[in-house]
Amino acid sequence: MQLGQSRTLPVEKPEQIDLAQAARYFGARGEADTATMALLQRCAVPLLAAATPRAVWLRAEVKALAEAGILRGSDVMRHLEGCGQAILLAVTLGPGVDAQIRRAGVGDIAAGVASDALGSALAEQTADAAEAELRQLAAAEGTYLTGRFSPGYGDWDIAVQPLVAAALDTARRAGLCVTDTNLMTPRKSVTAILGVSDHPVKGHLAGCGHCVLRTRCEYRKRGKTCASE
Repeated sequence: MQLGQSRTLPVEKPEQIDLAQAARYFGARGEADTATMALLQRCAVPLLAAATPRAVWLRAEVKALAEAGILRGSDVMRHLEGCGQAILLAVTLGPGVDAQIRRAGVGDIAAGVASDALGSALAEQTADAAEAELRQLAAAEGTYLTGRFSPGYGDWDIAVQPLVAAALDTARRAGLCVTDTNLMTPRKSVTAILGVSDHPVKGHLAGCGHCVLRTRCEYRKRGKTCASE
C-alpha cells in the first residue's frame, strides 16, 4: 500500500521559550533557583533567534503503516486502538539551533548545557503547536486525534526513525535526516504518530517498564514520570 504524499505544516516560532520546562530539562528539581533562571534567560535569546521551525505531516491508513514496517511493537499499536488512520508528524528547529548550542558551550559548559535544555523545551513547544494545528484540521472534518506517541516510547523501536523520515520525505521537505545510529539531525527535532478516529480517543501512553530510557531517566531518579511533569 502507498502511504501517500507528505505535506508541510505551517508552524510559527513561539515568542519565548518555556523556561520552566527548560529548567526541568536542565535538571532543576522543583522551582529553579535565581542563578539557573538567569542563565536560561541569557541563553534563550540567541537560541530562539537561531530557530527556524519546520513541520511535515502525512495521514495514512494504520494498516498501511503497519505493512510498511513503521508500527513495530505492541505499545504503539495499543496507542492506536480504535483508529483506522494515523498521522505521522515530524518537527525540527533547524540546524541553527544545533550550531548555537555548540557556540554557547565554547568556554562555558553551563551555557552549553542550558542551551541544550532550552532547545529541547523549544522543540516540544513547536511540536505542541504543530499538534494544535492538526487538531484544528481534524475538528473541521469531524474527526478526533490521540495524543502524540514518539519512536522510543514503550517498545516502539527507535530503529523506525529512518522509515518515518522516508515516509515523510523529511530530508527534502524539512532538512531533517536520520543517521546510521537512528539519531535525528538537526538534533532538536521530534517525530511522532497520532491516531485518527471518528470518535473521541485518547490513546494509551506506555509505562516505564518498557521505555528505552528507563535505566537512565532523570524523572525516575526523582521518583516521577515524564507523564506527570
